[in-house]
Amino acid sequence: MAFSSHLFLIGYRGSGKTSVGRSLSNRLGILSIDTDALVEQKAGRTIRQIFEMDGEPHFRHLESEAIVQAIASSPRIISLGGGAVLRDENATLIKRSGKTIWLRASAKTLAARMADDPTTAARRPALSKLSVYDEIEQLLGVREPIYRQLADFTVETEGKTPETIADEIAIWLNLE
Repeated sequence: MAFSSHLFLIGYRGSGKTSVGRSLSNRLGILSIDTDALVEQKAGRTIRQIFEMDGEPHFRHLESEAIVQAIASSPRIISLGGGAVLRDENATLIKRSGKTIWLRASAKTLAARMADDPTTAARRPALSKLSVYDEIEQLLGVREPIYRQLADFTVETEGKTPETIADEIAIWLNLE
């Protein structure tokens, strides 16, 4: 199937955006890109290192550049960093450039997934002095209304594999 616009995957860290993006890419035959990977590649450092050395505002600037770079290509699946939606200009670009799918999970599930991923602590910074669970709860309070507003489709990811989630998205796209 030919796509005329991008598919954006949004949601909190640990919601499965990158894994689901890869699964969708295999299923739909279109390329998948992760904006966090673009940022790290361009900076030559992990997101944690960018935060430590240059601060969050610089990271958010690089993230915005990565979104512009990703949407300049032919239609693809674009997995966005969890906070990418916080900048109004990013939200506007996302809404204008394709369909947005929110991968949703509870704070408890997100914390468990992050704890099970050995790369999370090494590559991603804590965004507050709170415990992991409390930080997730606090940030979801800010981000969920934005995710909800941007989402064309929401998938509850609790207890589902990336392949199952990709199946739900394909059905939503009328590909089944």
